[in-house]
Amino acid sequence: MFRALLAAFSLLSVLPVPVALRAEDFRRGVAFFPLVGYALGGFLALLALLPLPVGLLAALQAAFLLGLTGFLHLDGLLDAADALLGHRPREERLRILKDPHLGPFAFGVGGLYLLLLWQALALAQDPRFLLLFPGFARFAFLPFLHLYPLLGPGMAAAVRGGPWGLALLLALPFPLLFPLPALLALLAAFLVARLALARLGGLNGDILGAMISLAELFALLGYALWKNLGG
Repeated sequence: MFRALLAAFSLLSVLPVPVALRAEDFRRGVAFFPLVGYALGGFLALLALLPLPVGLLAALQAAFLLGLTGFLHLDGLLDAADALLGHRPREERLRILKDPHLGPFAFGVGGLYLLLLWQALALAQDPRFLLLFPGFARFAFLPFLHLYPLLGPGMAAAVRGGPWGLALLLALPFPLLFPLPALLALLAAFLVARLALARLGGLNGDILGAMISLAELFALLGYALWKNLGG
């Protein structure tokens, strides 16, 4: 169990892992994906306690959230944007997905994403919410990972088939406390998965990164709606 927990942190964060891990450790680590999110959320919640202007706090929180994940999920979002958007045949989309260079859709989506992430974090300075939402975002993509086909070997294939029942239990506090943000996070993950299925034929690690990034963003935007509706 301990090795599986370390594998989850190795996959989803830049926090150091002191032991060598096996392929089975990564698959079993799926169960602990929400715990990685809670560790990240703990940093955000602690930052929210600092007596700083809310705009600066949100910028610091965005930097921590992106930096502690090695910008991997953001990179996946940018690669997915180039591959999924626009009018191209499937073969061209798959080639673009493997291309390390960024195109116009990546720059446009990336800029809008960072702007919305910063503003949404500024509206969500509830430490309890900040602690929980990254954990739920790291669960939200798991049902679709196990439901839809994969594009080939890689990170997605390494964790597919892992025991995500425990991940569901660990992620439950968020939807119980914040049902609208949780619903929107699941919706974001679903929409990315469906678009990838329709335009690429399946999922890979970049698509999973996009699903996590947008699940986080939609959860944050859902919190703003939740508060405005008197939740």
